[in-house]
Amino acid sequence: MKMFLALGDLTSNENATIQSKVEYKQKIVFATMKNLIPDWQPPSNWDILTDEDKLEILQKLEKV
Repeated sequence: MKMFLALGDLTSNENATIQSKVEYKQKIVFATMKNLIPDWQPPSNWDILTDEDKLEILQKLEKV
């Protein structure tokens, strides 16, 4: 997971929107979590969080 996230950070341009960063990181982090924990579900309030909040959560998960 960390390798793909680092690769995404390297290849994304500086003008990338927060939304595009969240979408990219979300795909990788959620797929990894589901692979490690089959019954894992995203947070129940995920859809109502702001993109800034989502990005912060995803960045914290990267460090785990």
